[in-house]
Amino acid sequence: MSLTRFLKGFVIILIGVILLLNNLDILEWTVWPNILKLWPLLLISLGISLIFRKRLSWLAPLVILLGIIYGISASYTDLNLQLEGKIPIEVETIQREVEMVPAAIPKIEEEVISETIPEEEVPEKTIEAEDIEDEKLLVSDTLGDKETTKEFEMVPLVQKANLHLNYTVGSFVLRFPTPLVYQCQVSYRYPGFKPLEDFSVQDHEAKILITHQSVTDQMVRNSQNHIDLQLNTGIVYDIFLETGATSIDYDLSKFKIENFSIKSGASKIDIIAPQYNGKININSGVSKIDIAIPDNVGAKVILDTGISKKDFDEHFSKQDGNVYFSENYNNAEYRVDIKIDSGISKIHIYYL
Repeated sequence: MSLTRFLKGFVIILIGVILLLNNLDILEWTVWPNILKLWPLLLISLGISLIFRKRLSWLAPLVILLGIIYGISASYTDLNLQLEGKIPIEVETIQREVEMVPAAIPKIEEEVISETIPEEEVPEKTIEAEDIEDEKLLVSDTLGDKETTKEFEMVPLVQKANLHLNYTVGSFVLRFPTPLVYQCQVSYRYPGFKPLEDFSVQDHEAKILITHQSVTDQMVRNSQNHIDLQLNTGIVYDIFLETGATSIDYDLSKFKIENFSIKSGASKIDIIAPQYNGKININSGVSKIDIAIPDNVGAKVILDTGISKKDFDEHFSKQDGNVYFSENYNNAEYRVDIKIDSGISKIHIYYL
């Protein structure tokens, strides 16, 4: 057997082995961006085969082989092959403090004043904050010679938050709580991915949008965005995460999450379900989804998938269609309803 034929065959075998290891989750799919960035080696290999033909034709497949090996090793040594050079990482943190407000504001009716004090003698109404201790507000109302003191409880201004994270590409992490309304630390390489916040509060409910400016395809391909989120354990949240290619690692078990939605293209999703009555909705193109359920949470799972591999542990039973119920769904302390709409997916749902 000639060396040229051996190397060509070995290259084909190596590509097949890489794809097999990807499917078995032994080798990450992230090796392919580094390998594909070396595509000019194909032209070099073709040129070598045309010039040397028979005598040194084995050099052509050897170049391809070395490129594939280098691309794999670059991924495992944490190298990101950049033909345009290294770009520094910027870090920015967005956060909101918890603001306390009185649960109610004292109001003095005009009719009562007019009945008790002659019109020409009505003094100016004053409401003064005398003291704030232990989240209590003492308010003094002065009406002529009569003074009364009322106590008003202090409550957080934000008691529920609707949080929308819209990032074209990146890795998303939620693991730790914060005493703030929220804290979001974003690491990015290109100015277009600098985080932008839109924040408003009405009737104790906050609306939060975290996004970025418009970016080019080059920025998306070479980005290394990392979005690290922290939430308050006392606030109820609705979270909508909208992204393209992404990895998501969210531990929701520490927080009050009523609704958690993901809309993504290609994604790797790892979630621990909240210990709270809520819903999880995942809409993804190509995805690997792992969802862990705490023991005190009952789960209902509805699947609408194309090509998929499904793996449920022994705590689940299948009902009509693609609906799965956990054995403790009717008597668990909390319930979570999970809906997954995916094209090509590998789904693993299990109890901790």
